[in-house]
Amino acid sequence: MYAEYNASYDWLLTAIGDSLTVGVGAPVFGKGYVGRYVGFTQDIFNKKIFVNNFAVTGTTSEEILTSLKDNEVRNSIKKSKIILITAGGNDLIQAAFKYMLTHKEEPLYRALENCKRNLKKIFKVIFKLKKNDKEPFIIRICTLYNPYFKWSKAIEWVNLFNNHIKSYESLPNVRVADLYQVFKGREKELVSFDSVHPNKNGYQVIAVSLFELGFKEIE
Repeated sequence: MYAEYNASYDWLLTAIGDSLTVGVGAPVFGKGYVGRYVGFTQDIFNKKIFVNNFAVTGTTSEEILTSLKDNEVRNSIKKSKIILITAGGNDLIQAAFKYMLTHKEEPLYRALENCKRNLKKIFKVIFKLKKNDKEPFIIRICTLYNPYFKWSKAIEWVNLFNNHIKSYESLPNVRVADLYQVFKGREKELVSFDSVHPNKNGYQVIAVSLFELGFKEIE
């Protein structure tokens, strides 16, 4: 839900993305990674942080890009100290379903190229919105973890998507949380009963991974 940043809060955080950022798989009255990350950050900085979470379950990178045309989203990004992003998972999942029907990799290649193009545009829009911002800010994005770790084709394509996501760490103010490595070998412990989304332990691990990237740009 969007709310205007106001004097009762020190920092604004904008979250965009898919079901991971929504918190699907967390307990009904529990927190996803965003709430946990905010809790850690407020404690260490002694700041009150207001959150605008615009994430939508099932959204693709193209739909996330489209959401950046919304004035509420744009205004929130302009004023944000922290921007959190998850993207690409649904692009890959949708392509994987097509692959399973045909055993042709064309949908996977197409999904990867579309995701690359959309992520490039997403970052371009964000930096354009922030170009006149004299206040320091940070952007944090996550790689994809692999709940289908026993499927070699999934490992191959998750890594191809992740190699591209990790390339954005070359941009100023951007750090990447490598969820693939964090979840690797711990999938049964960290993934919920639906075998796709994180459980409460998984969301805790995501929040910690993001928190451990640090805050040097805004300290």
